[in-house]
Amino acid sequence: MNGIGIIVLTVIVAILTAIITLIWWKVGDQWADEEYKKFGHGGGAPKGPPPKVIQDFESESSTKDAE
Repeated sequence: MNGIGIIVLTVIVAILTAIITLIWWKVGDQWADEEYKKFGHGGGAPKGPPPKVIQDFESESSTKDAE
């Protein structure tokens, strides 16, 4: 294949990739919207105690609550 053919093929593949990606995102958004309608957003603060941040593995006193 000559240089022009490779460039044309690359452009065609790039365009098809962009189109398929946009279709994939649209289908995914529709699926997510249906899930939100069924189950709700579920947002808000996480339940349970806040996580602990370990700064040093050597001592237990090096843990503190995450803010």
